[in-house]
Amino acid sequence: MPFSVDDLAEHAGVSAEALQKLSSSLPTGAGRLYFQRTFRKKHGGIREVIKPASPFDAISKNLNRSFTTLLPYKAPEHVHGFVRGRSVVSNASQHLAKECVLRMDLEDFFPSISATTVKALLQDQGYEEKAADIAVSLVTIGGRLPIGLSTSPFLSNLAFLSTDRSLSDYARSEDLSFTRYVDDLTFSGEITDRHSENIGRILDDTGWSVNTRKTAFMRRGGPQYVTGLYVGESGRPRIPRKIKRRMRWILHMISKFGYDTYMSDFGGENEEMYRNRLMGWACYIAAVEPDLGYPLLRAFDELVPEGYYETAVWDLG
Repeated sequence: MPFSVDDLAEHAGVSAEALQKLSSSLPTGAGRLYFQRTFRKKHGGIREVIKPASPFDAISKNLNRSFTTLLPYKAPEHVHGFVRGRSVVSNASQHLAKECVLRMDLEDFFPSISATTVKALLQDQGYEEKAADIAVSLVTIGGRLPIGLSTSPFLSNLAFLSTDRSLSDYARSEDLSFTRYVDDLTFSGEITDRHSENIGRILDDTGWSVNTRKTAFMRRGGPQYVTGLYVGESGRPRIPRKIKRRMRWILHMISKFGYDTYMSDFGGENEEMYRNRLMGWACYIAAVEPDLGYPLLRAFDELVPEGYYETAVWDLG
């Protein structure tokens, strides 16, 4: 049965009139319906992140629930980003103690997915044209899939599905392990330059671009990292040593001098190491190495006073 504007409005949790009004307001809605922040990437370029305001945020979350419920997408086994029950840990676990690990990064993954592509995906799933047009106007900004909307992760996985299958088939034919975490593609095994060239050709043929500055061959005996975790040994992924040393040093300084002194005199404030961020790091470490992470969690909870709820953007990579 075709999916109409009324169906879309019901799933979004508002009336059809309100939904169409929001749709027409979005192109000029920056500052009222959403805010846009710009971050400099480590390796050059900028990243624009959208933060939706109310009521756009609630509608976006409702639409995401609608997409995940109605659209018949099942994440392939090698996809670990934005999939329930999978994580950076499950992603990295597929590449332990391999002869060579090849990491390839997609250029501008979300923004490279156009409104035209999203509309075609929705119409293929039974959306009437007007419903698809309105939905597209609510999930894209400036004609592109943005970073920051609740709907972008699922739609990006859906848009990449055919390429996922092509890459998976290729990896299987070459006896390589393959995983994808959002825009981070990892292959491992007996990797050669030929594999990199063939993978790049598959991506190019399906309309995706490789960020060649972030392509890395990591051979056994040297550093091997997948989604920020060390995979050079069998058993399980590990937190990088530099992160462990850093967190232990922070805990030592807070234990010895107190949190306020650490923040003011030892760089904590400059690094925005507020309570929420410290607890977030400890939770992340606990998910990978519980023996290290849970004692950190308990120590920070005891030593860092509540009330420091400032949040900060942090990079696990």
